[in-house]
Amino acid sequence: MQAVGIPPEWADYADILKNYASQYVPVDYKADAEYSSAQEIQVFKQSKNHPYGDIGDVGFSFGPTVIKQGLVSPYKHAHWDDIPDELKDPKGNWCTEYWGAQSFVVNTDIVKNPPTSFKDLLNNNYKNMVGIDGDPRQATDALYAVYSAALAQTGNLDSIQPGIDFFAQLKKKGNFTPARSSEANIVKGEVAIGIMWDYLGLGFRDKYASSHPNLKVIIPSDGSIAGPYISIINKYAPHPYAARLWNEYIFSDEGQLFYLKGYAHPARYQKLQAAGKIPADLAAKLPSADEYKNVKFVSDTTKLSAATQALSQNWQSQVLGQ
Repeated sequence: MQAVGIPPEWADYADILKNYASQYVPVDYKADAEYSSAQEIQVFKQSKNHPYGDIGDVGFSFGPTVIKQGLVSPYKHAHWDDIPDELKDPKGNWCTEYWGAQSFVVNTDIVKNPPTSFKDLLNNNYKNMVGIDGDPRQATDALYAVYSAALAQTGNLDSIQPGIDFFAQLKKKGNFTPARSSEANIVKGEVAIGIMWDYLGLGFRDKYASSHPNLKVIIPSDGSIAGPYISIINKYAPHPYAARLWNEYIFSDEGQLFYLKGYAHPARYQKLQAAGKIPADLAAKLPSADEYKNVKFVSDTTKLSAATQALSQNWQSQVLGQ
């Protein structure tokens, strides 16, 4: 089977890939594991003439796109009824596997006064320290960072423009760096404050717990959006039955608990918790529930489409072009 955009270090896909392959069929994933959601969709487009790629893992905002462009094959896995209606396509074209929340991943070896809110990022002297996880016009993680900044400014999800304005201010102040908040850049201190998914930061934190840097993961108090990631099956999948089997596996108890092990919030969490299947040691590794009480979901895909369009039109000129 060929997996597109499935990085092993992301949400414990390392264990998911390993166990799926050991139980079923080998997985080819290395060549394009780091692809953004937009790049994954491009692979699916090209596969009509050059078959490649069976499954993908893309941001929630790309759900309408893959349907509109006719790129996916519908399939409803055995645990379909466990998934909340707002987190799946009613016709089976896509389904949320897990979600994360936007957080600050802070290198406390460098930042002695960690920010707890987006407001802090403007008020304090974090010269060239604040980075996001890629280009928000292409990468879902970065899109939600900008959208979370908008939520922090206005208290609502009506428009992403206040978030674009925020990053323009952050750049003007000299605090925003164009460097991506990748693991490598955070470790070497090129990005001292990364705005990104909590599960990525928590994974980095524990990976370097016995060495350096010391990392702290903080859910911003004034604005954090939860971002679901969705599983899609390529309409032109070279191995369609392996792709369906992949979906059965990632939505099984075992697959969902691996996401939790990778600090992501599995889509079936409530069902697993009700059944007493959540190991206490896994639940304890997440930030406290209080930190997540103000986290919001954007289930209205029209708002996500509007946000994507606004970024496409304004990010270069209003933020990068300064």
